[in-house]
Amino acid sequence: MNLRRAVAMLVPAAVFQSVIVGGAYGTGREIAEFISRFGPWGGMGVIALVALGFGLVLGASFELARTTRTFDYRSFLKALLGPFWVVYEILFGILLLIVLAVTGAAAGTVLGGVFDVPDMLGTGLMLCAVIVLAWAGRRLVEITLTAGAVLLTAVICLFCWQVWQLRATEITAAFAEVAAPQGWVHSAFVFILYNSALAPVLLYVAAPLASRSEAFAAGLVAGVAGVLPALLFHVAFMGAWPQVIEQDLPTYWLMQQIGQPWLLTLYVCVLCMTIIQTGVGVLQGVNERLDNWWRERHGHGFSAMQHALAAGTAVTLSLLLAKLGIVKLVAQGYGTLAWGFLCIYTLPVLTLGLYRIFRRQGV
Repeated sequence: MNLRRAVAMLVPAAVFQSVIVGGAYGTGREIAEFISRFGPWGGMGVIALVALGFGLVLGASFELARTTRTFDYRSFLKALLGPFWVVYEILFGILLLIVLAVTGAAAGTVLGGVFDVPDMLGTGLMLCAVIVLAWAGRRLVEITLTAGAVLLTAVICLFCWQVWQLRATEITAAFAEVAAPQGWVHSAFVFILYNSALAPVLLYVAAPLASRSEAFAAGLVAGVAGVLPALLFHVAFMGAWPQVIEQDLPTYWLMQQIGQPWLLTLYVCVLCMTIIQTGVGVLQGVNERLDNWWRERHGHGFSAMQHALAAGTAVTLSLLLAKLGIVKLVAQGYGTLAWGFLCIYTLPVLTLGLYRIFRRQGV
C-alpha cells in the first residue's frame, strides 16, 4: 500500500473517531447508556453490530460522494434526496447543538471537579477553543484530529491496562455471566443511527479516495476505529459493573476509584482535547457547506472570520442547552433524533445510494 492510499483511508478513520468520541463518548456516558448497561456480553453484541453498521453507512457515503464529487453535505444531500435535503439540515442543526452542548457540559463538569472552577467557565473555555480552530481552517483541523486520535487511543489503552492490572478478577467474573438483558439490539440500532448521521458532515475527508474499493475500505476502517474506544471502555467498565453505569461521568469516576492521580490528570487533558475536536470536526463540515453556498452567490468561500462567527453562533446556542445536564442530553436528545435520521439519511443512503453506486460501471 503506497503512502497516498494509506493516508486516504486512515484520515477518515481518525476524523470519524475523534468526532464521535468527544465529551459523552470520552467520558464514558454514551458507553454506559447504550452499551455497558446490557452487561458484558450484551455490550459486546452492541459493539459488533455498531462496527458493522458504521462501516456500511460510511462506506456507502464515501463512495457516493466520490462518484458524484459532492464533498460538502449540502451538495451531497441534494444529489441523494432532492428537495428533501432540507429536512436533514433541520435535524442536523438540532444534533449539532446537542453535540456541542454535551461536549461543553462534559468539559465544565470535568474541569470543575479537577481544577475547582465554575462549570460554566470550563464549558466556555472549551467552546472558545472550538471557535479558534474553526477560524484556522480545514488543514489544521485534519492534522489536529489525526494526531489527537492517535494520542486518545494511547491514553485509553493505558487506562484500560491500569484497570486490568487492578481489577482483572472483577472483569473476569463479570464476563462469566452468560445472560444479557433484552434490548441490546435496539440500543445498537439507535447508536448507529445518530452517530452515522454525522457522515455527510465529514465528507470533506473523502476527497482523496480514488476508487470504489478505497471508499468502502475507508468506511470499514473508520467503522472499526469508531468502536475501538467503546470496546476498551466497555471491558474496563466491567471492573466496576453495575455501579459504573449509574455515574454521570463513568470514566472519570472509575479513574478516581482506581487511585492513579497521574493518570487522572493525563486523562483530563486528553478529554478536553477530544471535546474540542468533536466540536471542531462537526463545525468543519458546516463550514464546508457554508463555503459552497457562499461561493455560488459571491464566487468565493467564507472568510476565516465568517467561519469563526458561524461557530460562535452555534456555540452560544449550545451553552443554553448545556444547562440541561449531560445524562438527559445523551439519553433523550440522541435517542429521539435517531429515528429522524433513519428516515432522512440512513435508509436513503443504504437503498437509493447503494443502487446508484452499483448501477455505475467499474470500481
